[in-house]
Amino acid sequence: MLRREPFMNKFIFLPALLLSVLFLVPPLFAQAQQKPALTIQPKYGDAPLTVFVAGDYFGQKFSDVNTIYQSIEKNYSLPAGSDFKNYYFVLTGVRYTPVSGQSIQGEFGGSVWKAVKGKSTNFLQMYYTGGSYILSLPMQMVSIYGGGGLGYIWLNTQRTYTALSGVAQVNAQLAQLHGIIGIEFLNSSGASFSLEGRYTYASTVSPRRSDLDFVMKGITGGIQIGIPIVI
Repeated sequence: MLRREPFMNKFIFLPALLLSVLFLVPPLFAQAQQKPALTIQPKYGDAPLTVFVAGDYFGQKFSDVNTIYQSIEKNYSLPAGSDFKNYYFVLTGVRYTPVSGQSIQGEFGGSVWKAVKGKSTNFLQMYYTGGSYILSLPMQMVSIYGGGGLGYIWLNTQRTYTALSGVAQVNAQLAQLHGIIGIEFLNSSGASFSLEGRYTYASTVSPRRSDLDFVMKGITGGIQIGIPIVI
């Protein structure tokens, strides 16, 4: 009598193996073909748009403005007033960084100053708008940068005297050139803190009289805080 159990076992095992291959291999093959999603994290300091606010010690020299007032006082026999000075300047704006290490920014700022001394009172208003092109050299969480740009200044000054009811005024609009150098410290959130210095040179535009043609120049030093805008 012949025994057929091994053949029957093989007959059952082979179809079961084939079915297992047909059901298991395609899903495994499909999983092997899938690629993980690529996530790109922005580099620190390379946010496309950044809002910044700066507070500066404004060191432009008002010597030419003071010379005009001295001439007015001499011609009208007025007491000598104190010199015009400016101790602060607030600046804000938006910086656009199309590629790493290169930025352009729009700037808006101003300053108001008042001083009372002796028999006169000085009052000054100054408003500024402009733009800058900046190149930066990032080094991990620190960046050194420099650049330059153009600006426009609206300057209003006046001096009142206790011995005279009138007011002496020197108002002008000035075109400005400036150079920038600074160091920026970056935070992991993308915010930044900078120490910045500027040299500015501004000259009057189309003065009405030759004695109102003057320049303002000097060094500005201050701090700046930048906050990235998420788009």
